[in-house]
Amino acid sequence: MSFVLLETLAGANVHKRPYATHLSGLHHTIIQAINQPTNQEIPSIQSSNPTIYLTNLTTKMAIQNNTHADGFEPLSMEELFPPYGSEAALTQTAEHFAKETMSSIYFDLNTHSRFQREANTEDLYSMQVMENLEGITEEFMETEFANYLASIGHLKKNQVKSQSLAPENRFCATITEIGWKLAAICAHTEAFRRAYMEADHRLWECLLQNIHNNSLSIEHYAHCRELDWVKLIKEVPSPIPGLPSAKEAVESALDWEVHHPHHTVLTLDGDLKRTEFNGEYQTHIDESIYDECFPSDPTAKSDVNSTGCALCGSQGPCGCTLQSRAGELVELVEYPGVGTGVRSLTTFNRGDVLDIYVGELRSDTANDTVYPLSQSWDAPKGDHLCYICSHKTGNWTRFLNHSCQPSTNFVVRTIGDRVVTTIEAARYIAPFEELTIDYGSGYWQGGLRECACGHWNCISNPSSESGSPVPEHKVLEGKASKKSTKGKKTNGKAPKASKNKKARVSPY
Repeated sequence: MSFVLLETLAGANVHKRPYATHLSGLHHTIIQAINQPTNQEIPSIQSSNPTIYLTNLTTKMAIQNNTHADGFEPLSMEELFPPYGSEAALTQTAEHFAKETMSSIYFDLNTHSRFQREANTEDLYSMQVMENLEGITEEFMETEFANYLASIGHLKKNQVKSQSLAPENRFCATITEIGWKLAAICAHTEAFRRAYMEADHRLWECLLQNIHNNSLSIEHYAHCRELDWVKLIKEVPSPIPGLPSAKEAVESALDWEVHHPHHTVLTLDGDLKRTEFNGEYQTHIDESIYDECFPSDPTAKSDVNSTGCALCGSQGPCGCTLQSRAGELVELVEYPGVGTGVRSLTTFNRGDVLDIYVGELRSDTANDTVYPLSQSWDAPKGDHLCYICSHKTGNWTRFLNHSCQPSTNFVVRTIGDRVVTTIEAARYIAPFEELTIDYGSGYWQGGLRECACGHWNCISNPSSESGSPVPEHKVLEGKASKKSTKGKKTNGKAPKASKNKKARVSPY
């Protein structure tokens, strides 16, 4: 099976993805090594596990030192490029297919929810789209269920005493492996339906295993977007030979108060918890608010200190906003040793501006040593303006954990009428990889904190040089390896400061 077909099965058309994917020489080599003919670009095969990802610098050092950059044994060429037709090559292909399809499932669920919200406002176009989407989903489930019942009837008619009445087909295997609940949720996505119809047995089994392993993540993602999956299976009778009870699946629907998606963290023990700091729940906002100590917005564009809007170049008022949906395609999860972090649910490419770091703009840090970020002008030697304090209110960017080899960077730029600090992808980021950032050398001064990233150049490793420095005006004054969680900015609007503490909040 070619990667062209894999991309098709995953529903990963370029026009439906929020970010285009690029193909490097390494990816060409991977394709040739496993002898998968293709003429279409594919995302890189990259793992969220730090023992597998490669960069030119770390690979070169690993070879010289006969050890991997993160302290692990280096991968052999045969492990990277298994022979064509080998079990390892087939497994590698299946895992890549599963990861890409999973990413597309989240994307489709989010798109479904966006159309649903628009339809609720009686937008005629969105209402028509939702009617079509719901019709396709219902027809898919009804057809496959009817085919399964027909198979049971055929077995009854030609039954041998020792023969089971449960036919061994894909519908039975799917419901048995992931249950009615996840099947009903995933059936709302084109990616799942296409894979169900077209993937071979190995690819499908790998995808089902990935869905099963991410069951709470998928259910919470759908739950926060108020996806009504129950109506697909509430009329399914019980019992049915070979299948679990649909009624039990309906009764086990997630009992979790619907908040903003980034008010919730997926814990290491497979549970959910609210984001909190010092015993108080944290809340999400889309745009920064400023403290009453400022007579006006301290980050307002200045003709003297600003370099102009990064989007249109205007020195004056322009009304530009950052259009980004990255916040809709990340989730908060706990990571061993460092606490709450951010997991990507899609691919991001180098240079993608993911979001804006927002919070309460203050003249001091409010005695917070975890979240404050120093905001400056975007000029080369910009003066300090204020602190962005997000320990109470903010978006998902406040939960980025530190790494001495980060996947994102802080970049100060003017957007619209304000100077802001954006989060920008420093390299290609694979689906289900943790997003990280460099807190800057100033954060670690004094020896009161110790970095736990584990990289070869870790700033807390006495035998290595410090991580890449961050200019002082971008240094976090105190972001520890966070033990709490964050919110998200999903409507893509650049923050507009307001004294009103009830800042505008997007629904998802």
